[in-house]
Amino acid sequence: MDVEKLMSFTIGVKPKSKPMNRWNSIRHEELTERLSWLVNLRWLTIVFIILAYLAANLAFNLEIETQPLLVIVIVIAAYNLIFHLYIKSKKTDITAKAGDIAFIQAVLDVLALTAFIHWTSGIENPFIFYFIFHTIITSILLPKNRSFAQAFLICILIGLLALLEYIEVLPHHEIKGFLTAGFYKEPIYVIAVYFTFASTILIATFIAVSISENLYKKELELKKVGKELEDANLKLLEKDRLKSEYVMMVAHDIKSPLSSVLSMIDAVIEGFAGEIEDKVMDMFIRIKHRVGNVHHYVADLLDLSRFRSIQKLNLEDFKIRDVIDESSKFAMPKGEGKHIDLMIDAPDEIPMITADREQIRYVFINLLANALKYTPDGGKVKVIVRATPDTINVEVSDTGIGIPKDDISKIFTEFFRAGNVRDTTKGTGLGLALVRHIIERHNGKIWVLSELGKGAAFKFVLPIRQISNNQITNSK
Repeated sequence: MDVEKLMSFTIGVKPKSKPMNRWNSIRHEELTERLSWLVNLRWLTIVFIILAYLAANLAFNLEIETQPLLVIVIVIAAYNLIFHLYIKSKKTDITAKAGDIAFIQAVLDVLALTAFIHWTSGIENPFIFYFIFHTIITSILLPKNRSFAQAFLICILIGLLALLEYIEVLPHHEIKGFLTAGFYKEPIYVIAVYFTFASTILIATFIAVSISENLYKKELELKKVGKELEDANLKLLEKDRLKSEYVMMVAHDIKSPLSSVLSMIDAVIEGFAGEIEDKVMDMFIRIKHRVGNVHHYVADLLDLSRFRSIQKLNLEDFKIRDVIDESSKFAMPKGEGKHIDLMIDAPDEIPMITADREQIRYVFINLLANALKYTPDGGKVKVIVRATPDTINVEVSDTGIGIPKDDISKIFTEFFRAGNVRDTTKGTGLGLALVRHIIERHNGKIWVLSELGKGAAFKFVLPIRQISNNQITNSK
């Protein structure tokens, strides 16, 4: 039978064509979890009833009618199993009907509890106030109107039960050995207990609904703020992308004429334009040095903007040793004129990795160039590569000048240069920032260990295989 038809048949409520907003706003997984929680709680209730019955009979020698309680337990277990199978069914999307399912469960529980109270001395049974726990729990989950509908249903059913037992339309089932004073026939007692019970149920429902509604409003506000923050973040990312593209375009336009200027200066210095005086030669050499610094700065800025504007990695399989060998050739000019021992320890059994080859090559070029640049004559630069089942672990170390302790935490910041090299060597402070960007873009991590005057060791970890997402594509 359809859930909505069952609800209509059970309590006479006309099913609604549209799901309630409150339930519609909760994710499918959360709805399933909440409804499953009700099912699990009902299993515990069944266990409690059985244990209470056994304790009453065995420990306190109370005489409780067994057959009606057994029927109630079987009925609860039966409809609970139906709800359990319905909720767990992978073919059923319960999001649209979650409110109806929860309400039907609540109504069936109320009917079962009323039957349980009737067969265990009616309004004389102090367990009647267990309805309060049921009301609070379900009022947290149900919308406001259905929570109060349930509360009034409880009050009506218990009121009818007390009235019908009082006028003897329904037989009174006392618990022998517990209460035999016939309080259910005392009008003052019945009215007092019922008034206390009904008012407690309604007040508890009001409090639970108020708290639940306030929490729900806060949840909506948080979702709204979260959506606004997400939209703002997307706008910032788009602006950052446009900024990177603009910087890349400007840097490219500047780099081209600078390259031409350097080429012409080289031609003059090498004598292709004829002999020139020593003073003029010295000026051209200085000009070349200054233009070269600007050219290097623009090149780093171009690389940073270019890599940051790339939204998808160009993934391919390659051996890390091959990239290290290629990178060392590009980086060697930084060590010209110095006798530096470069050692590469990358065993052949290191597996191939999946990454953006160009970007990983940039990482090694930058780290090796820095190591060679800041290592004095006669020093050593070492590259060590090791593999685990899931990652590649790399260390690029040197015996150079090291990094001041206070600068280590800022060494990967854009435009930052360590205090011991800021005034002695030229640089942009962009290389290591881009290295970190590339490593993190590949779902890796990079850090540095260094002691001033005793060299530095840059270590990074990369996954052997990249995790697919909307920012990464695999092209071989």
